[in-house]
Amino acid sequence: MNIHILIPFYRKKLAKTLTYYWEQQQVFWYPLMAPSDYVEFPKTKWVRPTMVSELKKGDNCFVKIDEFRDTQKIIADDYYGVACDETIYEPGFMDVLRQQTAKVVVCSSYRGDKTPPGGIYTGPPTVCVVTSLSQLKRNIIGMGQYFVKGEVFKEVPYAGDGIKSIPGSGIPTHKGGRPAKTIKIARDDDGHYIVELKRRYPNDIVLMTNWYSFANYLQFGRWNTTNACIKPNWELPKYIDINIEKEKDTLHL
Repeated sequence: MNIHILIPFYRKKLAKTLTYYWEQQQVFWYPLMAPSDYVEFPKTKWVRPTMVSELKKGDNCFVKIDEFRDTQKIIADDYYGVACDETIYEPGFMDVLRQQTAKVVVCSSYRGDKTPPGGIYTGPPTVCVVTSLSQLKRNIIGMGQYFVKGEVFKEVPYAGDGIKSIPGSGIPTHKGGRPAKTIKIARDDDGHYIVELKRRYPNDIVLMTNWYSFANYLQFGRWNTTNACIKPNWELPKYIDINIEKEKDTLHL
């Protein structure tokens, strides 16, 4: 069983750093690049750059994920995960993930001790220790914390619409009858996706409470210190060919 990590790729200066990091994990890593984000990646067994379409006005990065789903071969029993291009995982995480069998696996996460520069952060908490299914909600669980079997990945779209029924608000079909009206709710963030997974597979979810993603680690300005939230065995990747102190991440401005 293999692990496939899909990352909508934007931060071109992180290409060498990410290539080095993900190749060590022995997962299949897919940087999803639109033509405007193109970077030459080395051809290796583990790094598989994939071209996708440019985003249209109003689109988000989940459109790139769905384009991958629709055009690439998906292996039913493998795990698929989606992460930002600044997220990493603690050593040994992928080995433990390979031992799982559930359709959905959710891990805990550290997300830094600062909000992104230039804006108000309203996403998941900076420290998210997942101990209960009740936590699988929007603005608690972020992208990069959940992994799904290929059969689930193929079945549940990222940028697709959720379905909601409103009782009694439809057009009457017979005398005195007012059926439920079905409307579509657009999923516009990763929180919607975890809610949908919980709705569909409530009895087939494993929580990896004591294993962490190190979310946003490679995002400039996110971390003041890592001393308080790193396990003793963590070895964080180093930036390659970047002086991060002189870089400015503008994606969140």
